Amino acid sequence: MVTRSVGAVLWVVVGAVLILDALVVLFVSSMHTGIVATFVIGALYVFYGLSLPRTRPGARQGPPRWLRIFVPSLTALMLLVFAGLGLFGRMDTASQEEDAVVVLGTAVQDGEVTPALRSRLDVAVDHASANTDAVIVVAGGLPHGETVTEALAMERYLVSRGVAQHRIIQEGRSTSTFENFVHAKVLLDARLGTEYTTAFVTSDYHVYRAAGIAGTAGVRATHAHADTPWYEVPVDYVREALAITKFVVTGR
Repeated sequence: MVTRSVGAVLWVVVGAVLILDALVVLFVSSMHTGIVATFVIGALYVFYGLSLPRTRPGARQGPPRWLRIFVPSLTALMLLVFAGLGLFGRMDTASQEEDAVVVLGTAVQDGEVTPALRSRLDVAVDHASANTDAVIVVAGGLPHGETVTEALAMERYLVSRGVAQHRIIQEGRSTSTFENFVHAKVLLDARLGTEYTTAFVTSDYHVYRAAGIAGTAGVRATHAHADTPWYEVPVDYVREALAITKFVVTGR
């Protein structure tokens, strides 16, 4: 009887999990590059696992040599990048004594904050409770297909959690992390002058790139991370790896 090796089965299982995860995130969010890339990687893993030779010697030649090198190498590189992003993202530098907190937006759905965005906002609520003089900038424009900006949805959530509305500044024009910081700085300068301290809040995987972009935008800020919902981890980390490539090239 010809059976598949344990390694082949593992590649297929991991690939199927990635495909399923991409579909789940698509259901609770909107289409983006991370979903597409995760689906493609999952499909590649399934194909690779199915193409590996059977356990009986001579049963099948298997995939070409370049594919045997490419898939494991790609996987090792991704795991290395993901580990680095996760470790850096959890090394918070915010003291909760900063004068301002910039909460970077992410997807909303039907005008409501998604679990990932709620996680970021809950961190901002903790900061607001610890420092009652701090102002909170909620940064995020109008997503495709939505009628409510990320900023407005974020403000509504913060108010529902007890943050006074006069402490919240909406930045509802931005379409990128770079614009989040640029527009937030203009609003904070108008409100606080030029002598104030800033922290930003974003998801753990996003901290590294966001810190670099903040510097490019002229914002000196500490940072605090929010946990990524477990089912979004593969998609979000794949998306961020692609975004870091863009950041290295463009600085944004």
